Amino acid sequence: MGFTNITFTTGQKMSSTILNQVDQNFDALAEGDPSAPRVARPSVWVHTCGFSNNEGGIYASRGITSFTRNAIGAYTIVFDTFFNDANKVGVNMGFVDNVALSGDGFLRMANVNTLTTSDCTFRDRKSSTSSSAEDDNEGMLVTFWEIP
Repeated sequence: MGFTNITFTTGQKMSSTILNQVDQNFDALAEGDPSAPRVARPSVWVHTCGFSNNEGGIYASRGITSFTRNAIGAYTIVFDTFFNDANKVGVNMGFVDNVALSGDGFLRMANVNTLTTSDCTFRDRKSSTSSSAEDDNEGMLVTFWEIP
C-alpha cells in the first residue's frame, strides 16, 4: 500500500479521496511500511493477566515465545526473534495493582535482572512506608524496542 506525502492548504475541503489516503498512511505507519516515516514503536510486547490467581497467562503478545512466572513477582520473557544487541534494547513496564499493603500509599517498582538478546528476567515489588513485598499483579504490559 505504501505511504504518500499529502500537502494540505488552508480552507481545503477534505474529500473522501483525501481521507482514504490519510487512512492508508496511518495503516502504513502502523504496519511499519518502509515508505512511511520512521516512528519509534515496540517491536516486542506482552500483555498478561491474572498472575494473582490460577488463571494467569498471556492475554495478547507480539514477538514473545513464552512468559513464565518463576515465583511471586519474578518473571521471565523469551523472545520469538532475538535482538541484535542487548545493550540497545529499551524496556518499558506498566502494571495493574492487586495486593494492598498496610501504610499510607505505596510505590510499585520493577527492575530488569537480566536482559539478553533472547530473553529478559525481571522482578516486581510493592513498598509502602511500613512494609515491602514481592508482588504479583492482576495484569502487566511489558514492551521492548531496539534503539537504533
